Amino acid sequence: MVNTSTSFPDIKNHWARKFIEALATRRILNGYPDGSFRPNYSVTRAEFAAIITSTFYQIPKKREYIPFVDVPASHWAFSAIKKSYETVFISGFPNREFRPANRITRANALVSIISGLGFTSSVDSDLLSFLPQIYQDYNQIPEYAKIAMAISTKAGLVASFPDIKLLNPTLAATRADISAFVYQALVYLEQAEKIESEYLISSQLSINPDLDKARKYDIICFGDEVPGVLSLVCASREYNRRTGKYPRSLLLFKGNSQLGIGGHLVRGGLSYLDRSAVPISIRRDLDLDTFGDSPAIYDEFLQRSGVYQIALNPQNANLTLRQMLQEVKANILSNAEIKSVVKYDKKIAAIELVRDEVYTAKHFIDCTVNAELAQFAGVKKLKGFATFGLPDSELSVTLTFQTKGLSVEKLKRIEYEYLEGFTNPANMQFQNLLNIAAGNNSEFADYLRQGLIDGNGNLKTMYAGKDYIDVRSKALSIAYHSFRGTPLSLQVSGSVLDNGNIAILDNNTLSWNALLFDVNADKAETLARKKALPTAGMLQEMESVAKWFKNIGALEVVPASELYIRHAGNILGAVKPLTGAEMLAGGVPENQALGTFGYHFDIRGGVAGLIDRSSEKGLQKPSLHLPPLFNFGVQHALVKDVPNLAVISPASGFKGYASSAGRIVEFNCGVGQGVGIGIGIALSENRNLAEISNLEVREVLVNTQRLPKIYGVSYIEQARELDVFENLIA
Repeated sequence: MVNTSTSFPDIKNHWARKFIEALATRRILNGYPDGSFRPNYSVTRAEFAAIITSTFYQIPKKREYIPFVDVPASHWAFSAIKKSYETVFISGFPNREFRPANRITRANALVSIISGLGFTSSVDSDLLSFLPQIYQDYNQIPEYAKIAMAISTKAGLVASFPDIKLLNPTLAATRADISAFVYQALVYLEQAEKIESEYLISSQLSINPDLDKARKYDIICFGDEVPGVLSLVCASREYNRRTGKYPRSLLLFKGNSQLGIGGHLVRGGLSYLDRSAVPISIRRDLDLDTFGDSPAIYDEFLQRSGVYQIALNPQNANLTLRQMLQEVKANILSNAEIKSVVKYDKKIAAIELVRDEVYTAKHFIDCTVNAELAQFAGVKKLKGFATFGLPDSELSVTLTFQTKGLSVEKLKRIEYEYLEGFTNPANMQFQNLLNIAAGNNSEFADYLRQGLIDGNGNLKTMYAGKDYIDVRSKALSIAYHSFRGTPLSLQVSGSVLDNGNIAILDNNTLSWNALLFDVNADKAETLARKKALPTAGMLQEMESVAKWFKNIGALEVVPASELYIRHAGNILGAVKPLTGAEMLAGGVPENQALGTFGYHFDIRGGVAGLIDRSSEKGLQKPSLHLPPLFNFGVQHALVKDVPNLAVISPASGFKGYASSAGRIVEFNCGVGQGVGIGIGIALSENRNLAEISNLEVREVLVNTQRLPKIYGVSYIEQARELDVFENLIA
């Protein structure tokens, strides 16, 4: 018989009393028949299985149970052991023994908890390199448990009595230890209130501030946009290929890693991937796939994330990036705000954070949309579209969202009803709605109406592929703005629900890139500096969007946690800047090319003032009807005056129209692959990154069989026309 009391006489003055009583109240822990709890008794593997499955009973089965030879069905803990194995809390030994009577160590108990709760993929291991500063007995941690101890410490699971500087990883865990570990896991999961205790390990307080000034790395990537992360991975892999060991690398970014790693594709929810556009004639001649021959690292990322063609599930992307970083032994540190940058001999020597931590490295990657690290390092950046002489103008930003419960077929039917109504002059109900969206401007109403029909007189219905939808008309946009009572004009209303680029995550979950907000250059920079968080006004507009979608059948509408910021200026001082005209001319020479990318000069939402400035300069805005198909290298991403820095983002060294095509993720992943290889070369040969040539990187791609087919096209006449425009408009 057990004692089910929640108060025990032998824990009255015990350090773990509050944890024990809290779990006893939940009927997770029981005492002994004599009324005692015996907090200092060690815990067997069988007892631990019983506690863990009782506490986390809601964890689903993840694998099939394989019987242990020493756990018969008659064993008192058989059900708990079986469930703990099925939920991946505990595994057995190689000979199919469970050893239920063995004492579980403190380290193994923590390994078990984070494994079963999935913390290995959801909690950062960025404290790994700092464990020696946190625990004086770091060397006693088994090698297999070090990452788990970093994660456990990060999540706040660890308690240690009487000395918080000692982890005591190989000691048998006591009933008090397990009580604290389990309760802290509930706190992390927000299933229990925090309990104050001087014996809980704080990851922040445990690191000696004096030692924070010397956290040394070989490579630091600031920002967690996918091209930057993949560049860091490529750099580590190339260095490992050359030396047989991985460099010390750190992913450092402003966002909250608990919401995912992957920048605007993950926390910004941009699931509809813009892919390379390759003319069908070239695809046939070279036997290319629909999107051409993509960079090897990008193909790997898409394949591991389960992308069919277009749709990227943010959760899959987050998991893939974490796995790739773990494979190259990279550390991760989020919520990082730069205070200053230390430079020596033109190069970045260290990054100092506002919390007075200092991180040194030999090479740096900046993948932020606003080149924030580069700015701190003294690199000059042009605001907005200053390359067009329009420093205050900027592309719109987007708050993506997911709709649930609105199937593809239902959405098609709804759009068709709107198309029929808006194009029928006799249907006064729909014409009244259209007039509201047109701001009661008859000319604008005619323009909107005409845009619903193609050149053959057919309704512009949406096109649905296997994992994406292209919305060809503004029928849904008109319907929303009539509901909202605002004109369908970005400049007038400040926001529009535009033609949606829709990723089909499953038949009832659609991800929308459609809600645009008008911003100027200063606003875009401010948003980027503030972790791309949507403003109160944006969230208010999102509430209206959600209400409208629920009116047409959505059960749930979930906005992303961060904005998709398309562009926020461009750096000056690249080794070789890249212009739109050079893209149209085919890009870098074929013998230097690291890949080929095609994409139209997309300035979604428009560049405010471009037409007026063209008129002022006596220039005719180029037609740009041919999307460039160009070969690329890395020189536009390398910085002459900061020779150990690369900027891989829409803020790279683009001029004119180049940033509109150069901002696309797939292109930047190809550039990032090249930069990563360049860093691997520079690091292993003790050279500056800025002196690495396209030819050196290309040679590595050839030798490792990763060089894609090269098929850039020179549209020479159009390139000349654009070159004149880009030079005279500035």
